[in-house]
Amino acid sequence: MRIGRVQVLGFMFGMFVCSILLAFLRHGADPDSAHPRLKVVYLVLSDVTPQAEFSEGARRSMVAAQRWYFDELKSGVTFALADPVVEPVRTRHPEGWYSLAGRGRDREALWRTAMEEAFAMTGGAYYDSRYIWVCFLDADLPEIPPQGGGGVALLLRQDILNQVGLQPSCLTMGAIAHELGHAFGLPHPPDCDSHKKSDGEPECASISYLGSYHFPYARFQPEEREQLLRNPAFIQIEPEAARVECSR
Repeated sequence: MRIGRVQVLGFMFGMFVCSILLAFLRHGADPDSAHPRLKVVYLVLSDVTPQAEFSEGARRSMVAAQRWYFDELKSGVTFALADPVVEPVRTRHPEGWYSLAGRGRDREALWRTAMEEAFAMTGGAYYDSRYIWVCFLDADLPEIPPQGGGGVALLLRQDILNQVGLQPSCLTMGAIAHELGHAFGLPHPPDCDSHKKSDGEPECASISYLGSYHFPYARFQPEEREQLLRNPAFIQIEPEAARVECSR
């Protein structure tokens, strides 16, 4: 049977309408689907026994961080949390492999190695449109500090242990808030990194610099707030926690 041009065009138009309808059904019911949510990945090394209480401890930490960002941005916005918030993942390599990759203190080498593993196991990526990734690598590398950037943060064993208990450590909460800032695109204040300004000046007391040691009392600078408010991760939602809680 011969199909006319009008019928072909009608069929193509119908397919186009159906594609729009399917997209609406998938995303239209969730107004936050265009905004990445925060997701924790607990990277358990192949020869390490996982911390049984970490998932709940990490959830408490992310809820506290969500509240802190809400209070600090002062605009009725914060980031949403994934459901579930924490995903434990067993890595393909033992602890010694990561120690060798990080050479004891090479933070960039460890970052590349850990992110490659985390993304391979979770399907994640830098600047992921779905999630802001907070990765906790259960490796004892005390000379390598937490890191963040490109929509990702990486913390290590000591910060895992500091979240096992009734409340997360304020020191670890400061590290999480600081590295999340980098994941959201905030750099260190350049004049503080170059020591043109003293550590006691307001710019250097920001959570983006030394303020992480004074959580929850550290603040963002006005220009940092403005930058964060342009990030699609921040939306009008009510935080899960009524207040920020952490232990000294």
